[in-house]
Amino acid sequence: MSLNRSAEQTYRQWSTPILLELKEREHQMTPSERQALENVLLERRLINTGNPSGSDRRKTDTAP
Repeated sequence: MSLNRSAEQTYRQWSTPILLELKEREHQMTPSERQALENVLLERRLINTGNPSGSDRRKTDTAP
C-alpha cells in the first residue's frame, strides 16, 4: 500500500466517528457551520442522499 493510500485510510478511520458526532450536534451550530459539515459529509458519503430517479438522476433536457 502506498504511503498516500495508508495516510488516507488512517485519516478516514479517525475522522469518521468525529464527523458523525458533529452531525448529532449540528443543532448547536451556526448555519454556515452546518453547511460546511453537510458539504464534508456529502463528499465523504457519510449521509444517505437517496438514489435519485427519473429526471433527477441525469440532468438532460429531453423535451416531449
